[in-house]
Amino acid sequence: MSTDSRSKPLTAAIVFLSATRLLVNTSQRFVGPFLPAIARGIGISLGQAGLLVSARWLVGLLVPGVVGVVGRGERRVRLYMFGLMLFAAGAAVTAATSAFWGALAGFVMLGIAKPVHDIAAQAYVADRTPYAQRARNMSVMELSWAGGLLVGAPLAGYLIDIGGWTLPFWLFTALATLALLVAAQILEPDTDISTAKPVKLALDGAAWGLLVVAGLFSLAAENMTLIIGAWLEDGFALSLVSLGLVSTVVGLGELGGEGLVLALGDRFGKRRMVMVGLLVSIAAFALFAPMSNNLALGLLAVAVGLGGFEISIVAAIPLATEQRPQAKARFLAMLVASFALSRAIGAALGPFIFVNFGLGWNVVAAVAADVLALLILLRVVREH
Repeated sequence: MSTDSRSKPLTAAIVFLSATRLLVNTSQRFVGPFLPAIARGIGISLGQAGLLVSARWLVGLLVPGVVGVVGRGERRVRLYMFGLMLFAAGAAVTAATSAFWGALAGFVMLGIAKPVHDIAAQAYVADRTPYAQRARNMSVMELSWAGGLLVGAPLAGYLIDIGGWTLPFWLFTALATLALLVAAQILEPDTDISTAKPVKLALDGAAWGLLVVAGLFSLAAENMTLIIGAWLEDGFALSLVSLGLVSTVVGLGELGGEGLVLALGDRFGKRRMVMVGLLVSIAAFALFAPMSNNLALGLLAVAVGLGGFEISIVAAIPLATEQRPQAKARFLAMLVASFALSRAIGAALGPFIFVNFGLGWNVVAAVAADVLALLILLRVVREH
C-alpha cells in the first residue's frame, strides 16, 4: 500500500494511537504499585486483588477469537473502536461497583480491551507502512508502554491521593469516550465489507517458531519481574518511596530498549534485533545472581535485562506483521495469546521458585528460557 498520499494523516494517526495506547497502558501499569490501595478501597485482601491481575492476564487467551469475529475482513478501525469501548466500559464497571465481583468483571473487560486495542492500532499502522520502515513507525507507539510506568502511573498515584482509588478509573472512562468521539476524524475508514474477504490463517514453521520464541522470552521476563520486589524487601528493606524509584529505573531500562528498536530496528533487521534483545537479557540475568548482594549493581542488571526483553518484544511485533501479511491482526492476536499464557505461567512460577528454591533458580529459569528462545529463533524463524 502506497504511503505517499497518506504521510500526513498517518503521522496524525500515529500520534493519536500512541496517546490512546498511553492511556490503556497506564491502566495496566499503575495497578502493580497501587494494588494495596485498590484492595483497601474494594475491601478485599491483597491475595484477592492479585487474582484480579491474574484474571486480566489470562483472558488474553480469548483475544484471537475476539479479533477473528470483530475484526473479520481485516477491519482495523472497527476493531479499534470495539477495544476502546470495552476499555471505557471496563474502567467504569470497576469503579462503579467497588466490590470484588464487579472489579473482577471490570478487570476481565480491561484485560480483553488492551490487546484488542493494541492489535488494531498495530495492524492499522502496519497496513500503511512499508516493511522496511515498520519498526520505526510501530516502535513510536511502543514507547507508551514505558510511558505508562514513568508518566501515567505517577499521575494515577496523585489522583488516588486526592480522590481515592476509583478516580483514575473514572478518568480512563472519560478520556476513552473522548477518544472514541475524535477517532473518526483521524483514522481512515475500513475497507467496505463487500470487498473485505477473510483470508485463511495457515501457519508455517517460522510463524509457529516466532510464537514459541515470544512465549519463552515473555515467561523469562515475568519470572524475573515478579520477584524484584521480594528481592529488594528481603535483601535491602527498601521503603515504598524507594520502591517507587526502583520502578523508575526499570521504566528507563524499558524506554532504552524501545528507543533502540526505534533507532535501529529497520536498518539492523527485526529478527536480528530480537536476537540482540535475547543476548542482552541472557547476559544481564546471568550477571544478576552474583550482583544481587549489591543494590546498585543488582538493580542495573535487572534494568538491563528487562531492557533486553523490551528490545525483543518490540522488534517481534513488526516481525510478526510480515509472517502473515494478509492476516496481520489475527496473527498478532495469536502473538498476544502466546504472551498472555507465558506471562501467566511466569507469574505463577516466579514467586514459587523464589520462595522454595531461592533467587539463583529464578535466574537459571530465566536464562534457560531465553537461551532456548535464541536457539529456536536462529534455527526456525525467518524474516520475510
